[in-house]
Amino acid sequence: MANCYPLQDILTIARIHPFYSTEHKYPPNSREIAQALKPELSTEKLLHKTQLYETIERLYADTCCENGYRTNSYVSTTGGGSGKSLPMLFLTNTVENRNQRVAAGRLMQTCKVMEPTDWVFNMHHSGSFYRALDLTTEIIEHAGGTVLSAGHTITHEKAVDACQKFHINVLSGDASQIISLAHHVATLSESLRSSINITKIIYTCEMLSRTRRKFLTSIFGPVAFYSIFASAETGPWAIANFNLTGEPADDNAADFIYDERAMRVEVLAMSSPAADSQQLSLSGELEFAPEATAGHLVLTCLQRLQNPLVRYVSGDIGSVHELPASAMRQIGEDKAAHLKVLRLYGRDQRFSFKWLGEYYDFAELSKVMQTEGWDILHWQVILKDDDLKGPDICELRLFRDWVDGRTVACKELERDLAEVFHLTPLNAKQLKVVNVKNMEEFVKSETSNKIIRFLDFRA
Repeated sequence: MANCYPLQDILTIARIHPFYSTEHKYPPNSREIAQALKPELSTEKLLHKTQLYETIERLYADTCCENGYRTNSYVSTTGGGSGKSLPMLFLTNTVENRNQRVAAGRLMQTCKVMEPTDWVFNMHHSGSFYRALDLTTEIIEHAGGTVLSAGHTITHEKAVDACQKFHINVLSGDASQIISLAHHVATLSESLRSSINITKIIYTCEMLSRTRRKFLTSIFGPVAFYSIFASAETGPWAIANFNLTGEPADDNAADFIYDERAMRVEVLAMSSPAADSQQLSLSGELEFAPEATAGHLVLTCLQRLQNPLVRYVSGDIGSVHELPASAMRQIGEDKAAHLKVLRLYGRDQRFSFKWLGEYYDFAELSKVMQTEGWDILHWQVILKDDDLKGPDICELRLFRDWVDGRTVACKELERDLAEVFHLTPLNAKQLKVVNVKNMEEFVKSETSNKIIRFLDFRA
């Protein structure tokens, strides 16, 4: 019935009305009513991953018929780099998940990613409990694209044939898959390469650095880059379009557009102990980052009701910014009114690893790997014991752009890396630089097939 108020709202106002409260002399005015009905997120505790998954493991192991967590649920996996035989599961309500996919597709459409004539070759991972292929396929379809759901096991030869036969103009996959396919295309004859007309790339999972984007444009021509940001816990909720937000100035960051009606984003200061705490922290203990300053992301999903996600410390680093005026003009002020920009720096990379008595900062090492002329597209650090019982071995696996004739030679690069790791003639042999020929030579997670950036196999 129209013009009726929810019972909960009436009871809330009654608590501050003199009819029911001797502490209030007068009825609340319109401003006080609005304030009373405004939900106070700041009074809620933080939710950390450890506590969350302890509860989840208990819930999906409980087969009691009263346990609604196991009922009508969409199952996805997380913990991709853990190396466990079975992944951690995250369950959401099936209907809510499907509605969120529709919303993500509409956001992608709003962000000018897809055209009705776009044909998309989707190489995302599937199987082993992983849902990236069907998730991204459905989102892109809701955005208006036509998708060939190829999956991650298709050979490069079949992928090229499909791109030619079906006039594919969009590639979709994780960054490693797209780089790997492009490397194969680079080996083809000029006539075959010219028959492949890729105009857009939609990537996920990791950043596409300037070196990688340069490599891809050298193979496919002037392509436009887009990305979808999602996790098992939050689902898909943000879209990157460099044409709207500009090219990332930082190789370790990317700008994503999100709708604040779907996701509430808070940013804890980098120095806040609450971000690293395994306890549920109250807001009084929290230190928030100033506006447009990077910090720990705390997320509240407004698309989940059956299993709410409230003030979840995601483990990502980012900052929130206003949508650029140029993007607002392209999108339209009415559609852009609730849109914000999340500048995402990825997972918390403040940690370092120790080797040969020294600490190496991961963020700084990532910058070094983007050195001009090195043309490193993917890299992996593996620490392991020396078979001869000497100092620990650091194996550095590199996948490089050999198409560019200006690429620094292997021996010269090894000398440069020896300086980066402060090696001397006494320990120089402990650094093993391995130039891999394809992506399969990297160690990958069993669930998501992602390259694990750092592994420690020392006893």
